[in-house]
Amino acid sequence: MKISVVIPVLNAAGTLPALLEALAEQHPSPPDEIVLVDSLSTDDTRRIALAQTNVRVVPLARFSHGRARNLGAREATSEIIVLMTQDALPADGHWLAELLEPLADPQVAAVYSRQVPRPDAPPTEKFFLAYHFPPGPPLRRVRLEGRALALADVFFSNVSAAVRREALLQHPFDEALIMSEDQQFARDLILAGYTIVYQPSSVVVHSHRYSLGTAFRRYFDSVYSLTLIFPAHDLKVSAAMGRRYLRQEICYMLRHHPLYVPYYCLYTLCKMAGVLCSHFADRMPLGLARACSLHRYYWEEKSEDERVPDKPL
Repeated sequence: MKISVVIPVLNAAGTLPALLEALAEQHPSPPDEIVLVDSLSTDDTRRIALAQTNVRVVPLARFSHGRARNLGAREATSEIIVLMTQDALPADGHWLAELLEPLADPQVAAVYSRQVPRPDAPPTEKFFLAYHFPPGPPLRRVRLEGRALALADVFFSNVSAAVRREALLQHPFDEALIMSEDQQFARDLILAGYTIVYQPSSVVVHSHRYSLGTAFRRYFDSVYSLTLIFPAHDLKVSAAMGRRYLRQEICYMLRHHPLYVPYYCLYTLCKMAGVLCSHFADRMPLGLARACSLHRYYWEEKSEDERVPDKPL
């Protein structure tokens, strides 16, 4: 079975050498090709990539998360597409083999890896990854008859994931979403009758250090996207799960990082403010929505006619 790795990149010279080296060291065999979808990098990304014999660079002038991944899948030549981000790093030489193992079941269309934090990750990120990407066991996500899908039913991450190319081409990422395109993709696969697997034995190192402002903007974008992907009544279920997450996070901080609690409170307030403002995104002036967003290009491409002023809260 041939494997193509698709990685959207932008000025990735700082992380790309280590990532390409880790991909080349996978056992029992490395991927057949690597497709970098480059959003017109201005650093050495292209030079580093083209120094490798199995790497192709595909330019993308107008970025969106979904558009970059769809383009990479179309350009790839293998039946299995491995999706990665430029800041993720396989934790060992068996990451790829473990990721591909569940695809032996023809009903499985997508598999995603466990993510562990970098040593310098803040406590908020360490808890987030431990909560959403536990060490085991493997988890299968399938359609449950008798009720609508909610976010918890389709949790999926394309930071490190393997997908059948045929399924991806039939159910592509939504190129109009600002982010959370992986949740939309997982929803569509499950509604089509496919199974998605969480494979904790496939591990990548991946984490972020968000400032207070970045946390606000990221949650503004994330929740705005989710309101487009899921009906409002399904998001109420997800909101209840969010409250459970918050309770467990508070206990974790008090128990393991008590000195971090004051900053954590500010950080959480910024996240919640982003969530609240996201519900009014379509009613804001475009300039204000752009200022609230981490992905400002999205609002620059959006016209007033495309907005949904009567979207329910």
